[in-house]
Amino acid sequence: MQVAIEQGGGLAGTVPTTYGYTFLIVNTGAKSCEVHGYPYEVIFSKENGEAAEVSILHRRTVLYAQPKIQRVVLRPGGLASFGISYTYGIAPTDGEPPACLAPLVDVRLPALSSHLFSYEFPVRLDACEAGGKVEVTPVEGRAAPRA
Repeated sequence: MQVAIEQGGGLAGTVPTTYGYTFLIVNTGAKSCEVHGYPYEVIFSKENGEAAEVSILHRRTVLYAQPKIQRVVLRPGGLASFGISYTYGIAPTDGEPPACLAPLVDVRLPALSSHLFSYEFPVRLDACEAGGKVEVTPVEGRAAPRA
């Protein structure tokens, strides 16, 4: 399997402002495989490599719905997705303290043996401004999480 990330943007001009990322999963193998539930692991990292203090929540946001957990069978070339979002009370500034910035996220998929592989992506999360909370959706058998 391969994973790609797409910045979901946010609802600009609103306070609080919600931002998100859509993760696309594709089965690049020759056999069907399945994913089920939430990503096995979601870790935001600071520039020094330490994990940022972030609580992962499973709840609906203004960007993504929180659908029922289902088993998703991916045939070769099949697509699935999940979303990660967070909310800032005010628009972030360029002067965030370095201790709050998390420029990387590592995810592990909820699939047999797939949890052994981590996928790392660049992001821009101010964990302090987000109140230390990030929402994650379960994997869905569609190219984008439900809004």
